[in-house]
Amino acid sequence: MSTVTGTVVLEAHKRVPEYQGWQVASALALIAGSIVCFIGLARLGWLVEFISLTAISAFMTGSAINIAVGQIPTMMGITGFSTREATYKVFINTLKGLPKTDLNAAMGLSALAMLYIIRSACNFAARRYPNRRKTFFFLATLRTAFVILLYTLISFLVNRTHRSKPKFKILGVVPRGMLHPLAFGP
Repeated sequence: MSTVTGTVVLEAHKRVPEYQGWQVASALALIAGSIVCFIGLARLGWLVEFISLTAISAFMTGSAINIAVGQIPTMMGITGFSTREATYKVFINTLKGLPKTDLNAAMGLSALAMLYIIRSACNFAARRYPNRRKTFFFLATLRTAFVILLYTLISFLVNRTHRSKPKFKILGVVPRGMLHPLAFGP
């Protein structure tokens, strides 16, 4: 849903630039919510059965590929192009930018590898020791929190003497409380 909303917001911003991105997204959410509410109140849910499983699977797979390709340049530290372009253009620009990767790539790829290694190890251990299946399930579930904490510690240790110019990209200061919607532009 976020992919479709982002595409609509970008197209709307090109055609009617006087509206902010959050305004277009809010209007889209209101329209979609109204349609879903009408379908529910009119008991027309059976219409969804006419959407083929193949079409839903294809859309979900395409969205997943689009999101993954859009995240790879940031994870690799590659800049200089928009990740909001068509998926094939982002992929091509990412391949062109591979020689420009930096320490961000090592951080991102090693964290991603660690997530998959922990999941695979927990799945293997759950099959090998079925009486401890729940324990390994919870360990696999907590792997994201573990990796975030580990890489936060690594970031602190590496960048503690480089606060003005960190060795790799860090989040920085996170504002407290709820931000006004105008703070989020297109």
